Amino acid sequence: MFSKSINPKRTGLQVLIVSVVISAALAIFSLLRGEFSETDGNILMTALSISAASVLTLSNGIVLEQGRNKPLATLAIIVSVVGFGILIVTIWNSFDHEELFQIAASTIFVGTTLTHWSLVSIARVPARFRLLQVSAFPLSGVLAAFLIGLVWGLEEGSQTGQITGVVGILTVAISIILPVLQRLTVAEGRMRRKISYCPYCGKSLNVTNGSITCPSCGASFRVRQV
Repeated sequence: MFSKSINPKRTGLQVLIVSVVISAALAIFSLLRGEFSETDGNILMTALSISAASVLTLSNGIVLEQGRNKPLATLAIIVSVVGFGILIVTIWNSFDHEELFQIAASTIFVGTTLTHWSLVSIARVPARFRLLQVSAFPLSGVLAAFLIGLVWGLEEGSQTGQITGVVGILTVAISIILPVLQRLTVAEGRMRRKISYCPYCGKSLNVTNGSITCPSCGASFRVRQV
């Protein structure tokens, strides 16, 4: 979908930096001037929208860079950019068209969910935690469905809000736990690969790779990962 000359991760990072600089400059200018006009607000919200779209693009760029789940990451980028594009149009129309805003918000929720799925799919966790990883997909999907329903006025009542809150908390919790588990798994793997003793005299060692001479018996050997 993207040519080799276009790097979504790098492009997203560049756009993010530019949009943040514009937002900061506009905010400082408005404070020094002592007033904040409607046009200033539109520019600021536009810059923030571009920043949010850039963050999602950057996140999916990481997935594309790893060469895993490219179709999902590409779709997530397209949907996210379209959603924020519609939102920017809505901003400059002073939010006069409610349905246009609802479409923008719904599209953004879908794009965010696809981005979440994209990132969850590349997490490397042990088999015993695979169910936790799989559960993240329906949870974020249900959360997006509830949020879209709220935007369109289809979901009402305190019970719906409570369910949405519970699903949201579970989604965030699992999203935080998965990279931690991945980090711990990598650390455990490295510990297992370390040579803890000399094969000749049994002296305690701490070697991962390369040539070593045992300080106890003087034997030399090479450690190679296979």
